[in-house]
Amino acid sequence: MNEVLERLALVIKESSKTAFLGVGSPLRSDDNVGNRIVAALEERLTVGSGRKIHFYQGESAPENFTGAIRAFNPEYLILFDAAELGKPPGTFAIIAPDEIDGIGFASHVLPLKIIGNYLRATVEREIIMVGVQPQSLEFGEDLSPAVKEAVDEFVTKLLAWLA
Repeated sequence: MNEVLERLALVIKESSKTAFLGVGSPLRSDDNVGNRIVAALEERLTVGSGRKIHFYQGESAPENFTGAIRAFNPEYLILFDAAELGKPPGTFAIIAPDEIDGIGFASHVLPLKIIGNYLRATVEREIIMVGVQPQSLEFGEDLSPAVKEAVDEFVTKLLAWLA
């Protein structure tokens, strides 16, 4: 988790404009982890030093936000989604675009590889994809305890790194 935190803190600190995009179904337990992270950051992140940050909860159709993201014109787009990483639940990892085919992602209207390619082509900014290992993709609105604990820890640590 610390590698992800370090990379994101560096990007956010050096960028004057950053966009966060959460991805996943709010009705599929841990599939909603991306939206939960973005909501928690939006609620708790105080923006200083002239930085501008926008938050988007893309749910199952993140491609619907490309117009708004393009209009904002961020230097970086940070995308959070549930991903089958083959790791313990709640594990965070930055996923390189060329690794997406080998990573199983949760449910979306479009596969994440297509979404990533579309965003790269339309937003024309660096996109950092952060995957979080889910524990459960069953129907339900709550995150599993392991993923919720990891999200809380991640958000708290990221905010501390940015302070």
